[in-house]
Order: sequence, then structure tokens, then C-alpha cells
Amino acid sequence: MSIQVLDRDEQPTPHQPDIERIVRRLRKVFIHTPHVERLMARMERLYTHRCTTEEPEHLVISGESGVGKTRVLQEYCRHKLSVDHPEFREIPVLYVPVMPSCTIKKLSTEVLKAMGSPFWNRGNEQDRTDQVLKLLPVCRVRLIILDEVNHLLDRGRHNTHYAVADSIKQFGDKTGVSLVLAGTPVVEDMPFTNEQLRGRFGEVIRLAPLTLATDTDIEIFVSVLGSFASLLSGLDSVDITSEPLVRSMAFASAGRLRALRRLLVRAVELAGEQSPPALTLQTLERAFSEVIYPYARPERNPFCRKFDGQPLVQPREPYGPFRKR
Repeated sequence: MSIQVLDRDEQPTPHQPDIERIVRRLRKVFIHTPHVERLMARMERLYTHRCTTEEPEHLVISGESGVGKTRVLQEYCRHKLSVDHPEFREIPVLYVPVMPSCTIKKLSTEVLKAMGSPFWNRGNEQDRTDQVLKLLPVCRVRLIILDEVNHLLDRGRHNTHYAVADSIKQFGDKTGVSLVLAGTPVVEDMPFTNEQLRGRFGEVIRLAPLTLATDTDIEIFVSVLGSFASLLSGLDSVDITSEPLVRSMAFASAGRLRALRRLLVRAVELAGEQSPPALTLQTLERAFSEVIYPYARPERNPFCRKFDGQPLVQPREPYGPFRKR
């Protein structure tokens, strides 16, 4: 098992730490875990699949908020850039973030915007859908990624969900383009809103939070922390890969990369306020109470000696159940 770090930035100096540079690197770094590699490979197979007489292949990607779905999708798209030709724009992979309270008309509008159509706001629902179906082959789109598809299920009743699902099905069926539907675990219900869609989206890949459940899980988690730690070069820091801190990091983030990143960014910023700059256990404790769990009691702060060792999954805690208003 290997972890690859892509920082796309210069190395920090080993002398006086450049706090801004370290923060920038932490925010930009992309970490290849085994789960990410599997997902990247599957999307590449969809991309290279040439649909002729058979139906295009499709995929559902699900995962809790903060596990890194969007960053993985955007990183994949970064390697499939559009190419402007004299008469058209070639878009190998079309990435479309689905907006909240999305309808068929809004979905078609967002697709048209993502393709750069100057007529994205022209016509009614059917006009815009027809425009999408005409432009996809012209722009040589080979893979459509709809991110945050859970927003399509946040509103309306079954009939509405059925109609939206049917519209998505058209994007693939009428153009031969493969589709990726990504979002929170509720996105797995999307194919079941339409019997024809269900037959086309049988494959689901779940991006799960990092855990310490098995030796392999621990190895991956420590490797991820080690990747982050390598970006702290030049800054005096506690060893975040040591056994006690690995457990603290697991509790503090619930295995979500977004939370780990946010925690370390704030910890580095706080470390820079000290003289000399240093990332300590107390720095992590304060960072957690500022950006993960504001006003957390000492017994609910994983970096405090009084921490009770229980997951932060109670109501109104960072990883507790979400209640819709």
C-alpha cells in the first residue's frame, strides 16, 4: 500500500517556517489512498469505454460529507482539460455540481453553463434539455459527472424524483455518454426512483471515512497523517503519527479528510502566532475547539487530557445525527 502526495507547490524551507506556505500546501494537497486509486481507475475505465451498439456504463459514488468525494472528482477532471478548437470546444469530462432545490430545468441549465453555452438561459425546460442532448456529441463529451446529486432528492415527491431521474437517463441513452452520480449516501436511492435508471446504475462505490478498525485501516490512517506531517517541514511540531495522537486525530475528524485538513490548517495558523512558532498538543486542542467543535467541553476534546474517549456522535456534536428543520 502506498500513499502519493501531489502538492503542486514549492517545498517549505527547513529554517524559519513559512506559515502561509505550509497552510497553502495543506489546503492544496491531494492524497492518493487505496480507495481513491480504485475510484480513479474505475472512472478511467468509464472514460475509455467506447459505446457503439451497447449501452454506456454508469456509476454511483456515495460517501458521507467530508470524506473527499468532490476533491477526488475535481482531481480526476484536472487531468481531462477541455480543448478549444476553431469550431467547437472539446470537453472530455463534464463536471457539473448540482445545486440545492434542483429541478429538470435547473439541471439542464447547470449542464449548459458547465459546457460554456451562451444560450444556457434560453427556452423552457424541454428546449434546454434538447440543447444539452445536441451539444454533448458536438463537444465530444465522454463522461458526465454530476456531483451532489443528493440535492435532486431533497425536494419534491416520488413523481418529481422519477421525472428528474428520467431526464438524467436521457443524457446517457441518447448520447452514449457514461454518467457518474455522486453525493451523500442518499444518492444510492436515486436509481430506485425510476425502474429504467435502476437497471443502468447497478454499480456503487462508497468512499468511507478512515478508521482504526483493522491493522490495514490503521496503516492507511497513519500514512495519511504522515503525508500531512511531511508538509509541516520547517515547523516545530508534535508527531501526529504517534500512537496517542493517531487516536486523537481519529476522534477529532471521524476519519474525514476535510476535518483533518481544517484542523491542521488552523493548528498551523495558531502555531505561527507563537514565538517561536510551534505546533503543540495545546495548539491542536485549541484548533479543535475553534473549527471542529466550538465551545467543546474538555471531556469532549480529543486533545485534552480530560477527554472521555467516546466518539463525537451525540446530537449537536460534530459527527452526530443531522436533523432537518
